Amino acid sequence: MKILVACLLPGFYPALVCTAGNFCCAQLEKVLPDKLHYPGDQVYNASLSSFWSEQEQSVTPICVLRPVSGRDVSEIIRTLATAPKCRFAVKSGGHMAQAGAANIEDGVTIDLSALAQFSFEQGRSRVTLGPGLRWGEVYNKLAAYGLAVPGGRSSDVGVGGYLLGGGLGYFIPYGFGCDNIVAYKVVVASGAIQNVDAVTHPELFRALKGGSNNFGIVVSFTLRTFPLGRVWGGNMVYLAAPTVDQQLKAFSDFTGNTHYDVHATVQMSISFAPSVGIIFVDQPFYALPRINPPALRSFTRIRPRLQDQTSLTTLTAFANASGQLSPLGFRQMTWSLSVANDLETLHALFIAFNNSIPSIASVAGIAWSITLEPLPTAFLLSSAKFGGNSLGLPIRPRGKALVLCDSSFTWINENDTATVRNAGLKLLDDIIRSARQLGTYNDWVDLNHADYSQDPISSYGRANGAFMRYVSRRYDPGQTFQKQLPGGFKLPA
Repeated sequence: MKILVACLLPGFYPALVCTAGNFCCAQLEKVLPDKLHYPGDQVYNASLSSFWSEQEQSVTPICVLRPVSGRDVSEIIRTLATAPKCRFAVKSGGHMAQAGAANIEDGVTIDLSALAQFSFEQGRSRVTLGPGLRWGEVYNKLAAYGLAVPGGRSSDVGVGGYLLGGGLGYFIPYGFGCDNIVAYKVVVASGAIQNVDAVTHPELFRALKGGSNNFGIVVSFTLRTFPLGRVWGGNMVYLAAPTVDQQLKAFSDFTGNTHYDVHATVQMSISFAPSVGIIFVDQPFYALPRINPPALRSFTRIRPRLQDQTSLTTLTAFANASGQLSPLGFRQMTWSLSVANDLETLHALFIAFNNSIPSIASVAGIAWSITLEPLPTAFLLSSAKFGGNSLGLPIRPRGKALVLCDSSFTWINENDTATVRNAGLKLLDDIIRSARQLGTYNDWVDLNHADYSQDPISSYGRANGAFMRYVSRRYDPGQTFQKQLPGGFKLPA
């Protein structure tokens, strides 16, 4: 209330200056006073502490807004759009690494965690989800009915950001998570609440599938469901030195298999920690209750093996276990790149990873990892059959499978940030250089794991970039979501 008074009655509180951020919060306090929270408030503190990375937790907005309905979000956008100097951020799960992705210094952070709708449509063939849900909650609720949707690999990832960034997961037959969306409810720059599907707003419908936060604030997503019972999978851990050749050949053969089993996928992490050195952590997943299925035996027969945690389990338990590997509150760095599936390229990638270790080995609390994920032709065809998105990936590989490589670098002390970032970016450059030399580099970048130095939306291709700029101008003529919402990845000029 003091900020509101200070902005409306200058001089009433001499110690308070009505900055641009204070003015924005004061304007919003007039509209939604019971949804606005300031530093020291329990809701404000809880919002900041729920971000995944320590960098995002350290960003301090002037105020946090916690809307509970689409109408609240509409009022917020109407207010902010009339004040061009007001800068804001939008948070769903807050699982991006970089500071400012879903939070904002000296501005307004809109926390969507209370928008946690879960409701079935059309006899449970569809489910409507609020952006404030996390995937562990979604999987658990759907499991009670023997159902699932394609969502995040980790239970603590938020629904909103994951789906707006495309969304890679466990289920090859369904493509990206966004490919399974049949309708959005989105607040556009005018404050209007639009019901968006392939018929009512076909261009906006497609642009939202990979377009991130550039077109509005989505207040609900409706997705197709599919039946799912128990699944098989888990972590298998190996020392790198005696198994690297087996590992990389198994991964390349699996990804390029012309008779790919669409129930199967795997993530292969190459990791370093000072206590153990370099290890491989393979995480096979099979979407049927079949122990050690033939499609994944090239991984399960690798020896010697340190640990085997595979079992028949549930999707919820599987995602919970993945989430435990990457807890909140540490400093984080991620980046993404893609290459054609090629064994020589995978060996070059491993060599680059090995060469990067001396520069970070002494960093306190370092966990240094890159993860390989197959993007087989079956996945690309599955994505295309659902009607298209704005990601640009299905038309790129010309029939050849791809490998996605994402980094995960974790450390403790801010003083080590420059060391880690420099080493991480050098590793990225070294892998790209090797892939270019081998003719296997693909410029597509996964937005949900990109570093702020990357430009994932440009990697979607010129045609998709031009299309998204057109949609942006149509639904946001004043460019509110380009100019006032600086976080995340903006549309290329």
